[in-house]
Amino acid sequence: ELRRAVDEDPEDEVREHAVFAISQLPNDRAVPMLVELVKNNKHARVRKRAMFWLAQTNDPRAMDLIEQILAK
Repeated sequence: ELRRAVDEDPEDEVREHAVFAISQLPNDRAVPMLVELVKNNKHARVRKRAMFWLAQTNDPRAMDLIEQILAK
């Protein structure tokens, strides 16, 4: 349901709240979704918020993605 809101809701604020809600899930569920949002979501604000919350996780997968982005 959260992912659908991020992908389909026309309101930026609703999408941002859904990204936050995803970030509150356990890391084993949240991190893969946040990584995918950073890489592939069509909305820049969603990508930005996903990156912010991903960085807060201190998860190695988050650091790998950040390093990949910085290396480009």
